[in-house]
Parts: sequence; C-alpha cells; structure tokens
Amino acid sequence: MLRRLLYSRMPVAVFGFIVLIATVVLSSSVQLPMAQESQNESAIAGFMDLENSIFNCSLNTDNIIRGEDDLVIFFRFTYENLTYIPDSNIYYNISNSLDEKIYEHNLIVNTSLQFNETVIWSTFNSQVAGNFSVTAVANSTATGSVTSINHFELAVLPFGKVRMSFPFNPVLLIRNQNNDVECTITNTGGTTITNVTVTSEIHKTGTVGSVTRSHAIPELTLEEGVEYNGYISFFPDTYLYQKHSFSITYRTIDEPEQERTHLSDPLEIIVMPNITINEYEIPVNATVGETYRITYSVTNYEGINLNILPYVRVQNSSFMLFDEMNLGKSIEVGQGYHFYSIEGEPQIDTLQQYLFFKIELEWETVSETKWYSSLLPLAVVLITISPDDSSVNFFDPIVTYSLIFGAIGIGIFYFSRDMFKNIAKRVRGSSERAFPEVTYPLNKVILDGSNIAWEEKNTLDKPKISNIENMINRLSKVNFNKIITVADAALRYQIDNQRRLDKLVKEGAMKMLPARVDGDKFILRIAEEEKAMIVSNDMFKEFREMKKWIDQRRIPYTILDGEVYLHPTAVQPVEKEEEEEISD
Repeated sequence: MLRRLLYSRMPVAVFGFIVLIATVVLSSSVQLPMAQESQNESAIAGFMDLENSIFNCSLNTDNIIRGEDDLVIFFRFTYENLTYIPDSNIYYNISNSLDEKIYEHNLIVNTSLQFNETVIWSTFNSQVAGNFSVTAVANSTATGSVTSINHFELAVLPFGKVRMSFPFNPVLLIRNQNNDVECTITNTGGTTITNVTVTSEIHKTGTVGSVTRSHAIPELTLEEGVEYNGYISFFPDTYLYQKHSFSITYRTIDEPEQERTHLSDPLEIIVMPNITINEYEIPVNATVGETYRITYSVTNYEGINLNILPYVRVQNSSFMLFDEMNLGKSIEVGQGYHFYSIEGEPQIDTLQQYLFFKIELEWETVSETKWYSSLLPLAVVLITISPDDSSVNFFDPIVTYSLIFGAIGIGIFYFSRDMFKNIAKRVRGSSERAFPEVTYPLNKVILDGSNIAWEEKNTLDKPKISNIENMINRLSKVNFNKIITVADAALRYQIDNQRRLDKLVKEGAMKMLPARVDGDKFILRIAEEEKAMIVSNDMFKEFREMKKWIDQRRIPYTILDGEVYLHPTAVQPVEKEEEEEISD
C-alpha cells in the first residue's frame, strides 16, 4: 500500500513540501550572494596588490683590475611584499667609456630571492682603462619595466700577467671515455709574457674517486690581451664531484730572468651517477582539510646505495604544512625502482600560491662534508587552495540554489521517471560512442619534436619549447612506459628558448638529430624498431607506400593555449569497430 501511495498522489505532496523548504532557505539567504561576491572581490584585490614591483641591481665592487677581478652583478626582482613574480625577464648590458656595448645578456628568472650573474674578466681583455657602466632592465607580464644603472672603473696592470680559466664551468663528464675540457690562457697585463707552461695539477678537492688527466699545451708567448684556447682531457672511471686547479709558470719581458708562478681558476668536474627521476606529479589544486600529495619515482642503476634530498617550499609557508619526516633529511635510495611521496596539509584557503619543488643528490667528500647537486631542477607550480568542503553551509548561495533546483528536479523525476530513464539511457549510449576513452595498443611512443614545437608559435612567430615540455608531461599520464623525443638539428637555432631545449637534451629527455639527417625517416625507422606509436601532425605522405602501418600508429594532437589534447589514431583496432557496429 505504501508503494501505491508513493506512486499515486503522494509525490505531489512531497514535491510541494520540498519546494516550500527551499523557498524558506532562499528567503533567509537572499542577501548572501552580495556578501560572498564582496568577499571574493576583497581576496582578488589582495592578490592584485602584488603588482607593485621592486628591482634592485648592484655590483660587487666599484674598481676592477683587468684579469684579476670578476665583475659580479647582484639582482633582486620582487613584489613589494617579497612574493614571487611569474614570467620575469632581466636584460643588462655593459658599456665602455666610449658608450660602446661590449657585453649584453638576457636572463629568465623565476624567483624573488637575490641571485647574481658573474661576468668573467675575459670580457674586458681588449678594453682600455676607464669608466664603465652597467644598465639593467627588468619586466614581466604582471609588471612594468624597471631600470637600474651602475658604474665601475677598469684598471690595467703595467706588467704582463697570465690567467687560466675554463669557459664551461662546471663541466659534466661522461664515464669511461675521454672528455676534452676547453681551457683559455690569457695575458691580462700590459706587456708581453713568455715561456708560459702548464706544469701540473697541484690542488684538488671533492669526493673520493680518481680521474686520469692529460694535456698537450705547448710553451706559449702571449702579447698584451692575447689569449690561447686549448684542451685538457679527463678520463673518469667512477662518479664524482671534484675541483681541480693547475700550476702555470711564465716570464715577462720586463724581468725575463725571473720565473713567476700562478694558480689557474678552479675547474669543477662532475660525473653524475646513473640515477634518474622517472616521473613526478605536482597537483595544481588543493583543499583545506585534505592531504596534498607530491609524488615522484627514482631509479638507481648504480651498484651501491645513494642519497637524495627532496625540497619543497610554498610561497607563504603558513598556507601549507608539510610532513617534516619527508623533508630536510636525506633519503637512501637502493638499487632499482623506488616510488616516493611528500604529503602536506593546506591550512588556509587562498586564491593562489606558488609551490617550489626540487630534488638534490647528496655527495660525500673525503672529509665527509656534504655536497649537493641538482638532480631534478627547480619546478615552480601555481596551485589553487580551496576552502574545506567537508561541512555544508546551508545558507551558502550555491547550496541554496542547488537545493531549489534539486527539489524541482526531484519533483519532475517523480512524475516522469520512466521518460527520464529512457532519455538517460539514450544519452549515455550516444555519449559513450561520441567520447570514447582514448587508449593506444602500444606502450612506447616517439615524439616528433620539431612538429610539436611548431604547432603553436609565440608572438615572434618562433616554435615553442613549452609545446614539447607539455606534450612529455601529458604523455607521462597515458599508458606509455617509454617516451622518446627527437627533433631536427635546425630546431635548436629556431626555438624560442634555446637554454630550456639544451636542458632537455642534457637530461636525456630529448635527442637532437645530426645535421642533414631526414627526421621523418628516422622517426618511422625508430618507431618500427621499437614497436612504438608516433605523436605527430605530419601525415608522412611520401612514406605511406612503404609503411602501411602509419595510420594505425600515428597519434594526432591539438595544442590550445598550452593545453595538449590527444586524439585517437585514424584507424581503430578491428575489435572496437565490430563492437560499435553491434551496439548500433
């Protein structure tokens, strides 16, 4: 009988009762939308207050002796309350007393902390003594341009003097092979020097480990300001971190009988152990009262245990508390694959916060001193922290409107449930056919790096390195356990950010093909050998007769405002096509 009542007149009464309750709730909260809107405006206004930026630029000294001193420029670009500025750019140049630019450089910075840029003495080798100026300009997408000008005096020694430096320092060496490291020997004084000889290595610090060294630098005679470029070869047989200095002897034409000795600039050499960060994920959303989790995995291919040190910092530490057991202490990583997570708890809801994350490798020296090298470069992620949603505020306007429309929906559903069931069934069936989950039959994938970089260009009509980075991140979330990225050699000279491209190549995330190598042929060849899918919008038309499988393996894609969308292959597996015909 109860069931008959529910399906007869009872729904009308139930529906009327629900609408009545919803109306009362709405009337009691009619003023709240304005209050909520005002609160949001206040929060946004507080965030936008950060637009007042401050740029500090200073020099380490007002006087520099050519060949003896380095010029160090200190920068700090920040909002007035020392918060992080996104997309920051600093340009600076150095001009001599004739107002001629002798050096200029662009910096992309992602920090509000003070950092420095060293301009080595070789920049001034051909310059005469006098007054020099440093002009620096800072700006970002959220700030205007700020300019700072500084001055210093350059002096030249009246006698000849030698200095030995290394243009690429520190250098990463490859184990079990000869590595030629470029060196420069320069006469930085005012007269000619003779009998310049690199005698021996006399100073070395760093971790335990040996490295075989050889050099073939002839005896030199150098006039004022002249430099010689040569090589020193290293053969490391283990991973290590060391500093090497060399002894140089020479004479001057002012005092030809007196032999002088000078110590070279320290050369830092690094032979990284075979350890990789396979994947990591930093969520962009967090909720107060819920666990926020950063995950990453590490594979150690060495024969011994190694130690890593994870580092996490939030723009405002009071908004996020992390488990101290996971931070500030080294983690011993044994051989093989390991998965780790760092957990934190948001404390206060705010619009947005910047989170900084990196992983360092811990080295131990002969004297058991700790050294740290960056294993995973600093990652900066903008996260949104939402309020605690575990408790429901019935007077919140969103909840109120939800109750009203929910009540209306329940009432209509009671009267027309059968009709809705049929409609839902049809919609669900058509939705499944229209939006199938994209899966791929192979677990390896080749990325056409050049094609991807050119897919979405920047304002200067240049290919974007962020396209490749975003694509790699997107594919790491699909069913691929091996991602290979290759690009034509020309891309390095076309890309919008050469430094970030070189970083991907250096980390092994991307391979640059030699000049005059056909990138399309190589991609098809490696895809065939590796039994892999191909991500590219290139149709490979000239190869279709030879490679019948192109349509089955090629994954087209779309990039919209940096967001990557993968599409199904042009040819679906036979089983899926048969299933669709049956369902139709």
